[in-house]
Amino acid sequence: MKATHLLFFALLIMKTACGAAPNSFGFDHFWLVQVWPHGYCLDHNCSRTSDIFVLHGLWPVTFSGETLISENRSDPNKILKPLEKDGSLRKDLMKYWLSLTTKNTYYMKNFWVHEWDKHGSVQNRIKSPLVYFRRAVELTKSLNLLKTLEDKGVLANGDSYPKFKYKKAIMDKTGQIPVLGCVKKDRQFQLKEVTLCVDPEARNFRACNYRMEEKCGKDNIKFPAP
Repeated sequence: MKATHLLFFALLIMKTACGAAPNSFGFDHFWLVQVWPHGYCLDHNCSRTSDIFVLHGLWPVTFSGETLISENRSDPNKILKPLEKDGSLRKDLMKYWLSLTTKNTYYMKNFWVHEWDKHGSVQNRIKSPLVYFRRAVELTKSLNLLKTLEDKGVLANGDSYPKFKYKKAIMDKTGQIPVLGCVKKDRQFQLKEVTLCVDPEARNFRACNYRMEEKCGKDNIKFPAP
């Protein structure tokens, strides 16, 4: 009887522990990552630029914030042919999710296939590549990051602003705390990237379950001018 009781309590403890949190190893939510081209291109060899924030990616992550990637390789035509028929989405992708390191149209299209293969295909909540692209674009457009910052007096004019001003402007818009990424140039941190956590349907911003490292120092961050 004693052994039976011990086994029961052991199983109860295991069940409680397993139910305490979502699976840390499986897909839990996304990161929406946007780059400011005039900061990003300070440490990348860019062949084009843009005067708005553009998507770096919509990346699936675990409950604890580990990125998930895949080695999958799709038939490009199964993605590109439907995309060719959706002129509105294709136009949005060329504006909001373009590769800054190539101007070649062929490579641009395959860049989107690559984003789906490496990131989008890892999760199973959004099964259509076009829906995945569209949700990422819709979030980007709804945030309108450049205007969100400008409305709070944080201007892309080469000036420097306290880190908290960037973060508060974005928090006021989304209700969530963003993570800033910077490049250090001329002994000064300059804005390069903004990351926000997004729900598993990629419809709404949500709180992150963890703290993400910010390499932007503690003080002012320069907002590089176009």
